[in-house]
Amino acid sequence: MIITFFLLFVEIWHLIIIPGLVAGIFNKKMKRGIYSGALGVTLVWLIYMTLAILTRNAYANLDQFAGLIFGELGYGWILFIMILLFGTLFGALGGAIGSGLVIFIDLKQMDRVDNTQPREER
Repeated sequence: MIITFFLLFVEIWHLIIIPGLVAGIFNKKMKRGIYSGALGVTLVWLIYMTLAILTRNAYANLDQFAGLIFGELGYGWILFIMILLFGTLFGALGGAIGSGLVIFIDLKQMDRVDNTQPREER
């Protein structure tokens, strides 16, 4: 979650996959990697957006942008949910990639250990 928090202040939002990847590395199962990546990124984005709404009045910008899309004001909450959904999806994708890498590396190491031991003659 600390990596997610620091990457919030970088202007490149595509880097949000990195904290999910790190969360996935710490999990041996794909399901847990996906859940931990998604939960970590979603939680930090929810806290950050809530603080932005409370301190910088970011909801007015969301509402105005939603008004341009939907034709009238009052739909800022849809954009809020969509932003959280994208954060969740990117976190889950990063978690899946991270845990997939760990699973792949473990399989390669097990295969390497099996190949180094002498085979028994039948």
